[in-house]
Amino acid sequence: MGNDRDDLDRKLQEIKKIFIFYFSTNPLVFLGYITSEPFSRDYRRLTSVAKDIDPTDKDRWCQYILYKNLIHIGYARITHGSLTDTEIQMATFKIRTSEKFDDHSILVTDPSVVTEQSVLFNSKGHDYLNTHRFHMNTPKYFLAREHQTN
Repeated sequence: MGNDRDDLDRKLQEIKKIFIFYFSTNPLVFLGYITSEPFSRDYRRLTSVAKDIDPTDKDRWCQYILYKNLIHIGYARITHGSLTDTEIQMATFKIRTSEKFDDHSILVTDPSVVTEQSVLFNSKGHDYLNTHRFHMNTPKYFLAREHQTN
């Protein structure tokens, strides 16, 4: 969806993606470029059939990770510059083991809270990135409700 000046073009691409997400019974991830501002018409329609990896991110334009029938456990944006065009986005998921499952809903940014070390994005520590850095308050980790602390 790289054409931000042609509304019909964006709408037709959105319809096709919605069709794919809606009728897919398998786990599905969309890693892509949508030239729509966060929470716009196209975004809202797409997220009616798929989940956004980070719906709290109001500063993310163009690059999105949407998913269906998976459990999200981590998300990070790593940048080399100040524009999102110089960044990568990564996500980690678990494959659901039954038709009834709960997506992890507890968001944490403190890596010491994450008990499963293989989920962490950087084994050398979150501040060890040389010329690259984590961007936009990431990494974020998503824990199951039973990990919630009061």
